[in-house]
Amino acid sequence: MSLWLAFLGGLAAGAAATAGVGLWWDRVRHRKMGRFFSHAAHEINTPITAINITTMNFLSGVFGDMAPDQVKWMDMMCEQVGRLNGMVGELRDLIHLMLSRDLSLQTESVVSADLVEEALSAVRRRPNTTQADVSAELPPELPRVRVDRNRTVRTLTSLVFHARKFRASGDLRLTGQLRGDRVALCLDYAGHPMPPGEVRRSLELLYPASRAGHTLNAVGLGLGVLRSIARCQNGDLDMTVAADGRTRLTLSLPVSPR
Repeated sequence: MSLWLAFLGGLAAGAAATAGVGLWWDRVRHRKMGRFFSHAAHEINTPITAINITTMNFLSGVFGDMAPDQVKWMDMMCEQVGRLNGMVGELRDLIHLMLSRDLSLQTESVVSADLVEEALSAVRRRPNTTQADVSAELPPELPRVRVDRNRTVRTLTSLVFHARKFRASGDLRLTGQLRGDRVALCLDYAGHPMPPGEVRRSLELLYPASRAGHTLNAVGLGLGVLRSIARCQNGDLDMTVAADGRTRLTLSLPVSPR
């Protein structure tokens, strides 16, 4: 009997040791893959930056005047390159969240209105003019928030692109209000009706990878990445869809301590 127990004990110890080594190796592999894909995303950003600088130089007149029909296409290129740059940033964050597990945030105290202004500037087609389909109405007394500025601006920009993609009609309206210890930035638009379960699933991190029901409800890397980044900053992202399709995307940001 004692030999049998010794055998079982040795078997259990061996299994535990094997499992421990496997877990250690899996973590090492994940970190290595995370570093590799993060490097790849960084390298993709290099040509994107070069294209963006070139288009901005064309639009600012560095290379001379352009014909009006050329300007509108250069505007579109500038906007879409900016969008591509944002998606690469979201991809890098996803890599650091799921593979490297070492996402680093640079939080600071920021004026809420400045975040909105900077985000809307990314969806402007001409300098000093705002797209007619996006309006912002923020109360002047909104407190400062403590967030990673670049990531929050990128998130707001991605929400605008999401709303543009899935609106049924009309314009987009961005408002803000104080809710307890958070500032809620709300983007409203006339969308399409969605089942409540699908609304919840659309906020999951890997929603675009689901086998069904996502093709009409995800843009870029999806809302789940944006929500995860917001939650890493003690914020959140929520989505509500009324029976008539009226949709609200709410980005909640933590109020900065006085």
